Amino acid sequence: MTIRLLEFIELAFRQLFRRKVRVILTVAGIAIGVAALVGTVSLGEGIRTQAVEAIRTQSDLTLIEALPAVEGNTLQLVTATKASAAGSLPGIKASAPLVRSTFATRGQTYVQVVGLPAGSLDDVLISRFQKGRGFTAGSNEVVLGASLGQKLQRYEGARIGDPLVLIRRTYDAAGRPVDNETRVVPVGIMEERGDDFDQILLMDLSFALSLGGDEGGYSGVLLRTTGPDQVFPVAGGIRALGLSPRGSFEQIEAVNRMMDMVVIFLGIFAGLSLLVGGLMIASTMITSVYERTREIGIAMAVGASEGDVMEMILTECAVLGCIGGICGDLLGILFAFILNTLGGPFLASRFGDAFAGLLDSEIALVTWPLLAGGLALAIGLSLVAGLYPAWKASRLNPVEAIRSGR
Repeated sequence: MTIRLLEFIELAFRQLFRRKVRVILTVAGIAIGVAALVGTVSLGEGIRTQAVEAIRTQSDLTLIEALPAVEGNTLQLVTATKASAAGSLPGIKASAPLVRSTFATRGQTYVQVVGLPAGSLDDVLISRFQKGRGFTAGSNEVVLGASLGQKLQRYEGARIGDPLVLIRRTYDAAGRPVDNETRVVPVGIMEERGDDFDQILLMDLSFALSLGGDEGGYSGVLLRTTGPDQVFPVAGGIRALGLSPRGSFEQIEAVNRMMDMVVIFLGIFAGLSLLVGGLMIASTMITSVYERTREIGIAMAVGASEGDVMEMILTECAVLGCIGGICGDLLGILFAFILNTLGGPFLASRFGDAFAGLLDSEIALVTWPLLAGGLALAIGLSLVAGLYPAWKASRLNPVEAIRSGR
């Protein structure tokens, strides 16, 4: 079978070299389609990679919060059992249950309060402090996020070590509002993190529960994964527990969804040009069969079967597709190289510092699977385009074909 295939390939090259101009034009049509596909997809993948890397470097990707699920119109709090199960998922380095509540200061600044076990500041949040230290277990000490600390210092004169009054409004049996005051002591201000914790006041979990944060469960569970590669498996495990994961990884999911749509639309337009190449192959092979009618008839008269004729024509189509696919991949690589070489400086010069990072990065990302896919698509489309010419050739009557004189 291998020798037979090699003979057909050799025959295909001989036939193609007899019609050089026609073959060059056909190959060019396929190559342009493959190059357009490789170029557009590599551009989309490059943009996706840049966006994901920006999220990785600017966000705490390995920190995930498991939130309670909403059933109907009711928010189901996280039970101790579910919190334990979430913390036991594979890929979890550390976990901590939390409660959330809202307070106000005497200056009418609304403050989001999160209660966490004292040890979680180090092993879950991995907090760094620009001032002070973390709170101790069982105390009324609190830690301020970077933005919240700056805000309270500027507008209310809050200082580390000075008592801060938090007010929480509740309602009595008659429906009258009752303001409950709690005195806490800020002992530290965290460095800027770039997430929601910059706006949050942190306190010990047991102290937060004593203020009325316990409503039959926890508000959520903070989870620290062992690495970025574990983030999405852990998020899937959280969903399997009936909880809702939240974290920086959601930005990556949003980018992936958006870029999937962009790549699909770009691929459709590139695929249209590849389809034109396929039509050119069909036209070329139909013309070839017409011109070689007598030759095919003689081959069938001396013993070639219908299957042999179809295999011969399809082999020519596959060779055309292979040559076109290889040339298209090379053109796609060239397009990506030009875009990476000139695109970054162009964008940086047009849009300034916002795109300065593109100077040392790849805007278009060409991968081996992408090149292999372009080649396979070119060969597959060529074979499909050659089915009708091959079938038409195999159905020729040997006697009539020989008499035709073509």
